[in-house]
Amino acid sequence: KEHGASVLLLEAGRSNRGAWDSWKNNMPAALTFNLANSKYNWDFHTVPQKHLDGRRLHQPRGKILGGSSSLNAMAYVRGHALDYERWAEESGCSDWSYRHVLPYYRKLQRHSGEPSPYRGKDGPLAVGRRRTEVVRAINDAFVEAGVQAGYPHTEDMNGFQQEGFGPMDMTVDEKGARASTANCYLWPLLRPQTDEDRQAAERLTVATSGAVRRLLFDGSRAVGVEAEDAGGSVQQYFADAEVVLCAGAVGSPQLLMLSGIGDPDELREHGIDAWHALPDVGKNLQDHLEFYIQYLAKHTSLYPYAATFGGFGGLSRYLFRRPWNAVTSGAAWFLLGKGMSATNHFEVGGFIRSAPGKRHPDVQYHFIPGCVVGQLDFLPEHGYQAHCGTMRPTSRGTVKLASADPRAAPLIDPNFLATEEDIVDQRNAFKRTVEIMRQPAFEPFVLRPFSPDEAFDTSDDAAIDAWIRAHSHSGYHLSCTNAMGRVVDGQGKVIGFEGLR
Repeated sequence: KEHGASVLLLEAGRSNRGAWDSWKNNMPAALTFNLANSKYNWDFHTVPQKHLDGRRLHQPRGKILGGSSSLNAMAYVRGHALDYERWAEESGCSDWSYRHVLPYYRKLQRHSGEPSPYRGKDGPLAVGRRRTEVVRAINDAFVEAGVQAGYPHTEDMNGFQQEGFGPMDMTVDEKGARASTANCYLWPLLRPQTDEDRQAAERLTVATSGAVRRLLFDGSRAVGVEAEDAGGSVQQYFADAEVVLCAGAVGSPQLLMLSGIGDPDELREHGIDAWHALPDVGKNLQDHLEFYIQYLAKHTSLYPYAATFGGFGGLSRYLFRRPWNAVTSGAAWFLLGKGMSATNHFEVGGFIRSAPGKRHPDVQYHFIPGCVVGQLDFLPEHGYQAHCGTMRPTSRGTVKLASADPRAAPLIDPNFLATEEDIVDQRNAFKRTVEIMRQPAFEPFVLRPFSPDEAFDTSDDAAIDAWIRAHSHSGYHLSCTNAMGRVVDGQGKVIGFEGLR
């Protein structure tokens, strides 16, 4: 809208609206439907993780308008101010310091809460908070447990003070729908309501179900892309100004490598001629490793609303154990945009330091008033859990090509727990979490530990390390495979090329 450019948007997946099951992409409480649905999800897995007992971890990525913002958990979490300062210093990209990025966060945001120097009020991205009365008491108990364990209360983790326990922001709009990038940026143009949007809409073309196979170049300038539609027809599209690659931490390096940009030796292994040597493409992969500390409860959880019967394949997700609750909460969302289905249920959380000497918080919590098993299903009993992960891993992984076939899933290797520092940080995070979950605030609710169970020795470092190797999972926060200062500059432009961002 501001630039005045004409834009062709190519999306490999489907639209996030217009299908019988589009509600699953827009109802906040239906987020697990998306994470387990290959129709809207690339449904990747890592290579076997040698430091996690050889396990292959799930890595869902959005194959839909809005990308992963159309299937993620909608937790709105900014980095700590000191993270941006570190990035600016390490990459040499001074415009990524906190004082430079904060105005853009404010510009994009439409926060439903009180005005603040850290919040925006008029931007396209809806951000707000939800308080579900059915589980309010146990959510409050988690925040109080954090305070009882000696940590501060914070009213805004994305504001002045990240550290502490308190309410969490979520990308859910005023009508109770997922605030994906598609809903907030694209659909106002696809269904324009203002003259400004109507004028911009004339310059926007959106094409779905067309996967880009490779980039096209004229010397050192990107001039277009080659894409294949759902019927297998291949077509080339050319750009007058520039090509903007927005395929995320997996798809973007994959497309660069398929186009001959990357490590020449690795490209030759797949018969790809190196167009431009950028050995760091696909390197430096970072992800958050997380685990659940879970307890069974006497009462008060999401189990009566979320638990289903297993053993029936994809149908199981619709076989609710208490269907009357599911119907009631679903109807409230469809008709009013309110109720149990209008929240992601990450309503409270926290940030702490795992050990003395940490400059700023390195552990993040999402509290869930229920026990998630198999990472996506609810235990059919009352329970609660702290979803815990360390935030600044020192282990580095890779995204590599499996073959020169664009349809082949790339090889994703986060290389979790490859350093002793990461192992120690995870262990300390485990200990701090158990301490928090044992605070008196939970006495009205707690029945017994579920995972790890009552017999587990939480003072045994070797046992803790083994448990983490066996039970941890990805936080789905893949990043850094096209690192600033190494693959792109501070404006996102690929180093050594014109017209490619």
